[in-house]
Amino acid sequence: MTASVTEQLAEWIVKAQYEDVPDPGALRVKERFIDSLGVQFAGLSVSTGQIISQWVRAQGAREESSLVGAGFKSTASLTTLANATAGHALEFDDIALFSGHYANPLTAAALAVGEKLGASGREVILAWQVGYEVIYQTAKPCMDGSRNTLLWRGWFNQGFQPVLGVAALTAKLLGLDVTQTRMALGNAASAMAGVMKNRGSDTKSFSAGSAAMHGVIAAELISLGFTANEDIIDGDDGVARLLGLEVGDPQKVLQGLGEWEMATRGSAMRLHASCGAGHWAQDALQKIVRRRPVDPADIDSITVSLPAFLTQMVPYHDPKTGLEAKYSIEYDLAAIALDGRAGVYQYTDEAVQRPEAREMMSKVHCVLEEGDMTSMKLGSRVDLKLKSGEVLDETVTLSHGRPEDPLTDDELIGKFHECAQALVPQRRREEIIDLCWQLDALDDVSELADAVGAATTSDH
Repeated sequence: MTASVTEQLAEWIVKAQYEDVPDPGALRVKERFIDSLGVQFAGLSVSTGQIISQWVRAQGAREESSLVGAGFKSTASLTTLANATAGHALEFDDIALFSGHYANPLTAAALAVGEKLGASGREVILAWQVGYEVIYQTAKPCMDGSRNTLLWRGWFNQGFQPVLGVAALTAKLLGLDVTQTRMALGNAASAMAGVMKNRGSDTKSFSAGSAAMHGVIAAELISLGFTANEDIIDGDDGVARLLGLEVGDPQKVLQGLGEWEMATRGSAMRLHASCGAGHWAQDALQKIVRRRPVDPADIDSITVSLPAFLTQMVPYHDPKTGLEAKYSIEYDLAAIALDGRAGVYQYTDEAVQRPEAREMMSKVHCVLEEGDMTSMKLGSRVDLKLKSGEVLDETVTLSHGRPEDPLTDDELIGKFHECAQALVPQRRREEIIDLCWQLDALDDVSELADAVGAATTSDH
């Protein structure tokens, strides 16, 4: 009898070896460790990360794994919750080419579980890549052309796919067998949750942390003898069908399995600390003002043309807080016009409430191009009109940071320093970066975890 989809996926997870991962797989994990740890530090600098960190500390749990910049340890699962929540708090983590933000929860879980187990850097890299591959493959039944069936219905895929991916990652590090790995996926599936309506609040980032935490819990429980359904992906009542509706064919999970999505295609790493729906427009305006520096006082209007369906992702037209502004095309462009960039410090409450920001947002006008995701090419055109009557324009159809136009090493490192500088002295920031670049040579990732988890100081 043919093995179920869940069984075949579990067999692949168990058999995967470090040597199976093609180049540049290890390099891409190192880059995403730097990026993810940076945004986790940034998330700890705001209330989202601070509150979740305080809550974890109050649980008084066993000291196994290091919370980023907190100076204390908790269980691997609670540490994963805190670090992954902080990492998505500022909408600055990576974007998967197939939708979602998965490097951050995988990095949080890999480092927390790896530290608990004393895993080597190579073991962590392999488990991370396995987790990403499982996320990618189990997302396939949710794709209807370029439309994600979860997002289309208002569910947040960030709270769904990472649960399975982190369960696979943790099962790999724990050395679970095929039957145990099948049940780890089964247990994890019961924790899938997240709604898009929480966009612009702390709870959106909690979806990332909760998913990652429950992936860790799922595999750990199974390792202790807990049970779960062994074929959770299969059948009319299986995960593939439930998440993908009429397109949710479980067999899609096996199509291309082992081609290593992250190693072969990668993901987009952001330079703008905001929803990706606005990045084309931000890139376009940034190109304009870099090519021709403009005094904000000389700007008459900014007109952006973009696909209408993108505006569902940026619903705040008059944002009052930094979190709301991350989902506002008006503020995205106001930040670029005023500051020439849209990083961590452009999305504070204070920055959004600047009188000049309020005024600049009123000058931004959207022209919506009708069509659906399957028929329209993503991109934006920006026309910057000066009070003199001169119009400067730019069109972007490939956002910077995607694999076709990746961040340079200098941009990646610069982003890390921007994210961590409020909390971490420069010497330790450089130590963390060096350890990430050496990840595959580390005998025990606790060395990196100790550097990341050391208490922050004011000696910057």
